[in-house]
Amino acid sequence: MSLGSKRINAYVLLALLALGLLFVVTVKDPVFIDYGVSFFYFLLLAASWNLLAGYAGQLSFAQMALALAGGYATAGISNSTGISPLISMVLAGFVTAGFGLVMGIVTLRFREIYLGLATYAFGGMFASWALAAGDITGGSRGMEVLPLFADGENLALYALWLALGLNVAFFAAQWALLASRWGFLAMAVRDREAVAQGLGVRTTFVKVTLFAFTAFWAGLAGGFYASYVSLVTPAMGSFTNMGLVMAMTVVGGMGTMLGPIFGTFIFRVIDYWTSGYGGEYTSLIFAALMLGAMLFARDGVIGLISRYGGRLMPKRGRWALDRPAEAPKPPVA
Repeated sequence: MSLGSKRINAYVLLALLALGLLFVVTVKDPVFIDYGVSFFYFLLLAASWNLLAGYAGQLSFAQMALALAGGYATAGISNSTGISPLISMVLAGFVTAGFGLVMGIVTLRFREIYLGLATYAFGGMFASWALAAGDITGGSRGMEVLPLFADGENLALYALWLALGLNVAFFAAQWALLASRWGFLAMAVRDREAVAQGLGVRTTFVKVTLFAFTAFWAGLAGGFYASYVSLVTPAMGSFTNMGLVMAMTVVGGMGTMLGPIFGTFIFRVIDYWTSGYGGEYTSLIFAALMLGAMLFARDGVIGLISRYGGRLMPKRGRWALDRPAEAPKPPVA
């Protein structure tokens, strides 16, 4: 990514952060506050999944299962020890990173569709276990979680601030990672894994480490949301939610820093405007968006901006990755 592209990404991220701060400071309606918390929750999941699948090329279907594990770990730690959920969800993030490490060691030796099937199996097994182990997890009723803050009146508003802070922390960590040697190795594994391995890159180590890193953030997101609603149920790890996270990333622009932000915003706005007409219309619109993205905009919203909006911008400031310059033509004799 060129310096111009990095600058554009930085400027837009700062602008979006300013808009997020403005929203958090000015919003008063409980409905909008709840939608804001939900937006930041799904954004954290979509952005962390994008780091693994979009930048490292490792297609995983276990992101929501890891979020569910983070929710149960937060509930178990806070309920058994009395520790504040603010601390419990961070500890749960490390527990989930451990799960992700083990899962990565087992599954990331596979490639492409086999990796997806392996992570799908892990996610399905964990959700089924959570549903069947009623004496531990509460089964379909779920497990109660201590509230995030003692002040019940302002719980939602405090949660909104915390959700924004978690996303800022993730994007800062992601920026640092992608700007480091790890970012180069991740994209090398994504683009030419066999070549990278031939050059001495420990590809399995890179993939497992990134899987554990993104699992930490998924578990943190799950622990946060479980504490926000004071309940964690197996429905949190449903494959419907997993498909929603993937759709947000694909529609926004997979493998880009800003794609999950745009995609999550689009889906949450549609969900708000269609909530009064029935869920079937929401699902229909989501499906249409996914089909439209796959057929006409495989690079998502960011790709469309790069293709059409980039014509109005200086070349070095475009969003897409720079293409190699054409070789100079030989002088005419």
